[in-house]
Parts: sequence; structure tokens; C-alpha cells
Amino acid sequence: MKKYYIHTFGCKVNQYETQLISDKFKQEGFDTAKKPEEADIIVFNSCSVTAEADKECEYFLRKTEKLPHKPKIILTGCFAKNKAAYIKDKFPQIEILADKTTLFLEPEKQTIKNFDKRSRAFVKIQEGCNSFCSYCIVPYIRSTLWSKPQQTVIEEIKTLVGNGYSEVVLTGIHVGKYDGGISSLIENLLKIQHDFRIRISSIEINEIDVRLIELMAANPDKICRHLHIPLQSGSDEILKRMNRHYDTAAFKDKTDKILSALPDLALTTDIITGFPGESEAHHKESCKFVNKMPFARFHIFRYSDREGTKAYNFDNKVSPADLKTRSKELFDIDSAKRKEFLKKNSGKIRKAVSTGSNKALTDNYITVITAQKTPGIFEIEIGENAEI
Repeated sequence: MKKYYIHTFGCKVNQYETQLISDKFKQEGFDTAKKPEEADIIVFNSCSVTAEADKECEYFLRKTEKLPHKPKIILTGCFAKNKAAYIKDKFPQIEILADKTTLFLEPEKQTIKNFDKRSRAFVKIQEGCNSFCSYCIVPYIRSTLWSKPQQTVIEEIKTLVGNGYSEVVLTGIHVGKYDGGISSLIENLLKIQHDFRIRISSIEINEIDVRLIELMAANPDKICRHLHIPLQSGSDEILKRMNRHYDTAAFKDKTDKILSALPDLALTTDIITGFPGESEAHHKESCKFVNKMPFARFHIFRYSDREGTKAYNFDNKVSPADLKTRSKELFDIDSAKRKEFLKKNSGKIRKAVSTGSNKALTDNYITVITAQKTPGIFEIEIGENAEI
């Protein structure tokens, strides 16, 4: 029997789409290879959100080309779509599939029944972004907006929950642009008569409405006490240059309202450091803002030039040395924020689901080491070994 192997880079959407690709291979009679050396076909489901993502994929392409048994290599995903000519020149033996949907079993439905090797299921509900933040290549690669019909989402989640998945993570390229609103969808998902919980992967501050906050407050056992809301910068001038449609005052005002209604919520975020034109004063302003905000943790990205974006042509690029120093300062703040959030939650009992490897994830995004492997949602105490 022929075997396939898939290496996935990047976001939750890519991980979901890898499952769609895997399902098609299985239906066509392929078996899963545990490692590339055993595979007849190797698929790279790539990411291109940063220059580092491109470099990582190139590294694996070079490494795979050297395999002595010469498997068929397919590159798909954002890197394939963004840099097709470059890749073809550098890796002429590799098949490039810019249109990933040709690898899906049913492109028009895009639904899964299982999420291989995971205890939590990601469900893609939306595709595309047209926000055109000045640093981001994604709207140029995945520009077509599409939303999965509500009934299709409901039936997919019913199937996944019936197959033992106790947490479902709603994901998309820009989840807040879901047709009809994310709140309407969640309101209908709450009607599913199973013991499971819903988590939103990421949502923009301007797309969190009063109804979503009310639903979260009224349904603590069904909607995770966690929101990931990208900030990107704590400097209003830099936010404007980034083409982000809010300022720090609006961000703080909305998150204050959210935390007033949901005081035990884990608020996580993204920060980009070293955006073109970011002075030391802008950086200090950003650090001051994130320091005073009640974040539980944040992801820190060093600005990465993406050819084709507006920021690519901006002047006053930040030096690598300054990028390193600034990211270190932000990492220090992040470390303190994590410790503060864990201290606040230490000794408390939270609802959790097992994530394998003797770990469990609480509703408010804390990872707890535990020997307990109880299926479904269970209560657990947050101890000294917890992480976020």
C-alpha cells in the first residue's frame, strides 16, 4: 500500500486543511507514513506570514529532496501561492499546487469527521481577509471571503463531538468576518445537545459585539473563558501606519468592558516589534501600554518584510540589533504577565480537557500537568506546575 506524509506549517487553518488533505489520501487507498523516509508522496502545507516561515519551508524542501528513495514532493499553501516562480526555479523537481482545494476530498463542503492525533478539534468556519494591514501578505494570498454555512458548521461539530472531541476551536483567516456574525453562529452552536465547549481562535477588537460578551457570560461551561485579540502595537502612531482600525484607547475601553463582564477571562494578544518607522520612543510607548494591560500572555513577532505589502516600501527600517533588543524587552514583560496570571489562578478549580502527554488545558488557557486522562471535560486544580 502506498503511503503519504504531510508536514504542516503555520496557523490553525492550515492544520484543519491538512486534515482535509489527509482524508482524501485515505479515501484513495493510501496509508499514513510515520516519517518522510517511509512515504511515497510528501505534502508540505506551507505558511508565508513571515520571512522566517518561508525559510523554514525551504529548509525542509532541501532536506526532503535529498531522500534516497526519491518520493514525489508536493508543495501547497501560502508559500506556494506567494512565491511559485521562485520555488519552481529553486526546486524544479517539486510539484507546486497553489490551489490547495484540489487536494481536498469535497472542496464545496470542507468538513471533517476526525482531527488526527489531537484531542481538540479545529473547525474552519471562514476563509479570506480584505483588511490589508500594511505589514500583512495574507490578504494578497487569501483574498476571497467565504463563510461555511451555519448548518454545515453545526453538523460538522455534532459529528466531531459525537466522535469524542470535547473542545472545538472555531478558526478562519479572519473569523470576525463570518457571514451573519460570529455571535449568531455561536448562539446556534450552544443548542447542540452534547457535553463540549467552544473556543474562538482569534478575533479582532472591532468585531467583538455586546452579544458575544453576553453569550460568554451566560454560558461559562460552553464557551471558553479565553479571547485572543491581536493588538500589534501599543503606539497609536504605529497602529495608524499599520492600517489597524482602532487606537489604544478604543482597545482598552473594549477590553475593560469584556473583563468587567468576564473577570476570570484569559486575554492574550499579538505584538509586532520593529515595524518600519518605529522609533525607540514608539517602542517604549508600546511597552508601557502592554505593561499596564491585563494580558495573560502575548505572542511577539519581529517585523518581517513581505514583498507586495505597503510596509515593504516604508522608510526607516529598524536594524536587526534593535529588533533583537526590543523583542527581548517585550519577552520580559510577557514573562511577568504569565507569572502574574498564573499566580492569580493558583489553587483554583477550572474545567479542562486532556491534550495528551499528561497535560490538560483549562477553559482559561492554562496548561496543567496531570496524570489524569479522563475523557471529556473535567475539573482540575491549577498548581505550581501550570503554564500559559
